[in-house]
Amino acid sequence: SFFAAQTTAVVIAMTINYFLNNAFTYSDRRNRGAALFRGLVIFYLSCASGAVINIIVATYLFDFGLPVSIAGLFGAGVGAVWNYSLSSQYAWKNGK
Repeated sequence: SFFAAQTTAVVIAMTINYFLNNAFTYSDRRNRGAALFRGLVIFYLSCASGAVINIIVATYLFDFGLPVSIAGLFGAGVGAVWNYSLSSQYAWKNGK
């Protein structure tokens, strides 16, 4: 179903995004060792509400008649803004 596919895509995107952010965006506060795993868990938690928002928006737009790719893109965009605002404050707080 679209819901299951979108949910899977969100989890995969969150995982890839965390490691890219850790390597590039927050390289000055990079998480290493145990902090890498701790940061990933915090990233998942802080992005969970963004993921829910993403899925709700995308599913609504898909049900409204937008193509899968457009609905998914809009959902991802709304979720990304939310995720950035939370994760930048908590997942890379100290970076050790």
